Amino acid sequence: MNDKYKNSEKGQAIVYLAIGLVVFLGFVALAIDGGMALADRRHSQNGADSASLAGGAAAAVKLEQFGVNYDNWNCNTGSPVEKAKNWAEKIARDRATANNFSIVIDATDHNDVNAECGSTTYYADDGSIWFVDKYIDVTVEISATTPSNFLQLVFPTALHNEVDAVTRVHPPQSIGFGYAIVALHPGFCTGNDSGGVIIGGSGTTTINGGGIFSNGCIINEGGPTLKIENGGVFGNRLDKNYPNDWIPQPAEVDFQFPTSNYDIDPPNCSDPAAHVEDSLPLYPETMEPGLWCITNPKGIKINAGDRVDGDGVTIYVTSNNNNTAIFINGQAELHLSAPDPKSDSFPAIPGVLFYVDTTIPVTLDGTSGTNFDGMIFAPRSLITLNGNSKNNYNGQVIGWDVKLTGNVTMNVNFNSDTALTNPTSIELAK
Repeated sequence: MNDKYKNSEKGQAIVYLAIGLVVFLGFVALAIDGGMALADRRHSQNGADSASLAGGAAAAVKLEQFGVNYDNWNCNTGSPVEKAKNWAEKIARDRATANNFSIVIDATDHNDVNAECGSTTYYADDGSIWFVDKYIDVTVEISATTPSNFLQLVFPTALHNEVDAVTRVHPPQSIGFGYAIVALHPGFCTGNDSGGVIIGGSGTTTINGGGIFSNGCIINEGGPTLKIENGGVFGNRLDKNYPNDWIPQPAEVDFQFPTSNYDIDPPNCSDPAAHVEDSLPLYPETMEPGLWCITNPKGIKINAGDRVDGDGVTIYVTSNNNNTAIFINGQAELHLSAPDPKSDSFPAIPGVLFYVDTTIPVTLDGTSGTNFDGMIFAPRSLITLNGNSKNNYNGQVIGWDVKLTGNVTMNVNFNSDTALTNPTSIELAK
């Protein structure tokens, strides 16, 4: 057998080896230069995040120092909001410089710091406005070019990267987006999972300020008259049967409150200043200002003829084995007010009158001799406000379900200036 190779086949291995070596070196170059580019991009992004957050935090501090909140928000020239915005730009630029990023305000090369005062309007399905979000956006842009060892021979601009970060600063605003009545139950209008805000009875319920919002349904139960002064009625789901004397008519929104908007830390009953009692003291004894923790497993029950007085109090109910966490008879007389929202009332909660940490219902039967001032907060319970004569509930009502019922006039009066508010907040939006 003749094993001689043809001369034309000699050297083929060298060709394949050369091609393979080029491909191999290409992958090495990609790994080295690509890795450097990704590392530099990550470093730039961290720098942008850090600078943006520093600027947002500085703006938040200034807003608090100037006493800016949701209601007095003003973006005009010379306003405290504009001053906070300008301060945010300076601090963001200083932080970026400290991290060796050279950026200026209003640059055109994507090395920029810019703070803007803005707002976003949210509309219900019928076109009505249910909420206007107000904020300062602190935007930081950083661009950088990574020195290339290999790839610049083929792709001279491939290693240039641009990153940005946006921190959003929200002013203090009332818990529950400033609504007087809030139901957190995302239930339907019918069936076993029905729930939300229930309007019942045959009387007139008037909400003065704030309006009504339900994560679930707005339910008509009976033939009540509903009037909203300076607010609206909004639900995530709507029934189809609302009386013509509901003014305004309910509107549907595709939104449910996030937990962060109503997440109020429970009071600390182990604090030495807390009043840990089995029941509330009755008149002529008066409740001292502060936190009152009720340990009775049957909850709180105020009977007909009883009277309870207390100013600057937070009443905390944790657990019970009865069928109600709080029951106040319509023939009882109560004069109760929460601590001033702007006060340091620890361990009581400013602005909160009742805090119920249980799923057991809360029932308040009002009379003309009863006055409640402050938030009723029972995020896992059914809250029933029953008007037996012309009476007022002054404050916010936040429950899993909220039922407003009665055969006479009942007023719920809400003023955001006297309500518990979320503090100024910041979030890395981008």
